[in-house]
Amino acid sequence: MPHLNLVERWITAATGRALDQHAVDPIPAAAHLPEAADDLRHLRDELLLAVDHLRTRLLNEDDLHASAAITGAAKTIQNLAGEYGNARARIDALIGDETRTAYALTHPGQQVRRRYVDPGDTVLVVLPHTDSCRALNLAGHTADVRVGSSDARFRPPGSVSSVRLSHSDAGVYRDRTEDRLYTLQPAAGAPTTSGR
Repeated sequence: MPHLNLVERWITAATGRALDQHAVDPIPAAAHLPEAADDLRHLRDELLLAVDHLRTRLLNEDDLHASAAITGAAKTIQNLAGEYGNARARIDALIGDETRTAYALTHPGQQVRRRYVDPGDTVLVVLPHTDSCRALNLAGHTADVRVGSSDARFRPPGSVSSVRLSHSDAGVYRDRTEDRLYTLQPAAGAPTTSGR
C-alpha cells in the first residue's frame, strides 16, 4: 500500500482498511478517521519535537544555568501530551465504533485511487459521510468543488451562492508524505477487501 505512514499503518492493522478506504465508507466514524489520523500525526510530531528540544536543553546543561528554560519546555510537553491523549482517545473511539465495525465486517472495502489536485482546481467528488455533510443532507452526493488551500467551495443544487466546506467535509485530503492535496476515486476493476 503506497502513501502509508506510522499512524496510517497502525489504523490499517487495527481495522483491516486503509484510511482512504475508510474515507469513502458511508459511516460517519469511518469518514472522520482520515482527519483524526491527521490530527494525531501532527500532535505526535509536535510532541516528538518538544521532547527533543527538552533533551537538547538538558544535554547543553541549560537546566544548570536557567531552570525556567527547562520548566517551560516541560510544560509544553505536558500540554502536548494531554492533546495527544485526547486525539488518541478520539481515534480509539472511531476505530471501536460499533456501526463502523459492523459495516466493515459486512461490506468489502472499496478500492480507491488518489487523484492529486492543486488549490484552484475544480474537481468532481462524492461528498463524504461526515457529521457536517449529513447535517446539511450532502453526504453521498456528487458535487463539483473548487479546491482552496485550506478549504473548498461548492454551489449546492438550486442555490445561487457557494458554500465553504473544510477539506475533509469536501472529500479533499492531504498526503502528508508528499504534502499534496488529493481526492479519491474508485479504482477501475480493482478487487475489494474486507475489514474489521
